Amino acid sequence: MIKLLPRVFCLGLLFVLSHQSIAQTTSLPAIFGKVIDASTGEPLKGADISVDFKKSGVTTDTSGNYKVHVPYGEWVIKVSYVGYNPYRTKIYIKANTELNVELNNVTKQLEEVIVSSAATKRDIQTPSLGVTVLSLKGIKKLPTMMGEVDVIRSLQSLPGVSSVGEGANGLNIRGSNVDQNLIYIDDTPIFNPTHMFGLFSVFASDAIRDLELYKGGVPSRFGGRAASVLDIKMIEPNTDKFKMQGGIGLISNRVMAEIPIIKEKLSVLVAGRLSVNDFMFKWFAPDYLKNLRANFSDVATKIYYRPNTKNTISLSSYLSHDYYRVDSLFSIENVVAKQTSFNYGHTNLAAHWNHYFSPKLNMMVSGSLTDYSTKTFAPDSVNTIDLKSSILYRNLTTSFDYQPKENHKMNFGITATRYDINPGTLNEGVISRVSNVKIPDEQSYELALFADDEWTLSPKFTLQAGLRYSHYYRMGAGSENVYAPGQMPSLNTVLRKNTYADGEVMASYGGFEPRITMKYSLAENTTMKFGYNRQQQFFQLLSNNTTPLPTSRWKTADNFIKPQQSDFLSLGLFKTFNENVFEASLETYYRDVANTLDFVSGANLQLNPNIETQLISGKSKAYGMELMVQKKKGEVSGWVSYTYARAFNQMIGEFPEVQAINGGDWFATNYDKPHTLNMMLNIQPTTHHSFSFTFAYNTGRPFSSPSGSYEIGGKKFPVFAERNNDRVRDYHRLDFSWTINNPSMKKQRWEGSWVFTIYNLYGRQNPYSVFFKSTKAGLRAYELSVFASPFISLTYNFKFL
Repeated sequence: MIKLLPRVFCLGLLFVLSHQSIAQTTSLPAIFGKVIDASTGEPLKGADISVDFKKSGVTTDTSGNYKVHVPYGEWVIKVSYVGYNPYRTKIYIKANTELNVELNNVTKQLEEVIVSSAATKRDIQTPSLGVTVLSLKGIKKLPTMMGEVDVIRSLQSLPGVSSVGEGANGLNIRGSNVDQNLIYIDDTPIFNPTHMFGLFSVFASDAIRDLELYKGGVPSRFGGRAASVLDIKMIEPNTDKFKMQGGIGLISNRVMAEIPIIKEKLSVLVAGRLSVNDFMFKWFAPDYLKNLRANFSDVATKIYYRPNTKNTISLSSYLSHDYYRVDSLFSIENVVAKQTSFNYGHTNLAAHWNHYFSPKLNMMVSGSLTDYSTKTFAPDSVNTIDLKSSILYRNLTTSFDYQPKENHKMNFGITATRYDINPGTLNEGVISRVSNVKIPDEQSYELALFADDEWTLSPKFTLQAGLRYSHYYRMGAGSENVYAPGQMPSLNTVLRKNTYADGEVMASYGGFEPRITMKYSLAENTTMKFGYNRQQQFFQLLSNNTTPLPTSRWKTADNFIKPQQSDFLSLGLFKTFNENVFEASLETYYRDVANTLDFVSGANLQLNPNIETQLISGKSKAYGMELMVQKKKGEVSGWVSYTYARAFNQMIGEFPEVQAINGGDWFATNYDKPHTLNMMLNIQPTTHHSFSFTFAYNTGRPFSSPSGSYEIGGKKFPVFAERNNDRVRDYHRLDFSWTINNPSMKKQRWEGSWVFTIYNLYGRQNPYSVFFKSTKAGLRAYELSVFASPFISLTYNFKFL
């Protein structure tokens, strides 16, 4: 009995200590509640409860209930569950507190990155190669320049897409010139995709439904360009209820309304954007920029009509306008303007009729018109300059989609296009010492038949074959110089002129454009693809500037200017992870282009009736590799991409002894940038706040550096012996964006958000170009930077639902 006393005492002491410990634990206040799916209301079993970002060891039970004890005071509670956005809150504990949580399923929310889930399915499941689908919601999350959502600038964050620099006009895609890329909005072409000489894109983002960028694997229904296609579709207005959204920003104000007229049958879309930044130059600019004026506007409309289940009809329009005035930027006919105004813009109209014959067959008939016009005006009491040019594009297309079997679908049709070009009219009806000049108008037709056939031959192998036949006619009335045989075209070698009557064929070209892509599935989430494209281009931009001005001259093919022909090969490997949350892709490509154009030194292109005397024909090549890794969903999303890309020209001409550039050797193009690194990070800790960072780095673009100089009157002038023999400094930039989404006011149907952005966060002075000036010490190089300091902006966006 005595021997048992120590054991009994020890057990009793252990019981007392355990009881005191339990009493202390249960005496702490508790946070308890239930965790459910926000959309379905279903309880979530196994959700983790963290306290002050440390694991508590507590998870929800089968009914979604949890309970965690914490000391009195302030705590950060985080609730997380795989596949859902986590929930965080700060709470002050004075007593037992109930906290019920609803988590949003990330697989049901629209991705916050540029590339949408549709792109993942396209990359993995279809043979499409080099095709990217872009999410407008993702684009709006990216940091912007001066708060202006910009489609063109957002595209440049993707691998293989670049420009010659900030403020450049157009896109360079996989080693292409800006005119080799076809840009459509509702099947109407855009000839100048930027506002304010390249600072902003012409697209009002609110009116855009989606964008598809074809960097390779271009379907046969697209033609007329040698490189890529950007296909932009406007939204179809809601036929059920009225909606309105818009924004107020530093650069522009915008608004869009969807107006139902007949419920579920007829509705109208109206979207407008107007810049209001002129006051900035008056108030903040230095004295030498006080007279600068720059503003723009664009208006998009769409009428959508569905008379029955088998037919839909839509009428859309897109109008854009730019006005820019500067003290000195333009000269012509040896007259330097003291002040120059630029007016340019598009008037785009389109009509579409869809008819559904059956679930297997439907038809699309579309007609479109684009009128792009420019005016350069330099008022002067004596030497007034009034220069106008325009392009009138008209197209009619009929196409059919036919799917005889689930694994076999086809698209085929016919299309006809007419171009009417006014290359330039100077001082028509204007009194000035500068003489009137009229470059003859150009008329041409492009006719094409096309067919695409996609066939899934086995669960692992899919083939997509396409064929397009295009035929081009340069039409009269017009005239053409005949030059002495064996001599370079010049005013001294003209023998006579051939004259053509109205409707007579002046020149004709045609040919087949085969296109093929193949997909082979290596595993369920891994595919390899191969593609080949041939494309012809009968319509091109003539510009000897680093980036084309909006007033640069467009020219159709003739007996001197042959159509460009591009042969493009590509190979890609695609893989997804974790139910498509992560994606990795590797693509390589090679492009060979015949009949590319360059220009003699000091070429006069604007008002030259003998433009062939200024041109040199040659060939170009481009090749590269693109690596991209994305996290497409979740609280933290984004991507990192690396591109190695080269683009070269070889210009020999028909008379190499006098026309060859750089001795006939290959030389880098203006847009050759070997190394590019892009990173985007989007963080959305709550439904009301999101933060985005983008970083861009690329090799500096080429420029021509003088190899020597000569002296006249005590001043030294540069001598350029080689083309693009040097490079500007490398480019890098970091941007930041913070979006604050106000809680939805469902009763008032109003949602608002603030977007705060900093463009060029650390103020990098990235050089756009290098120019040379004569000084007492000799020639001196100077760098020009477009955005050399951080730009801060604040935009308010709203929706009425």
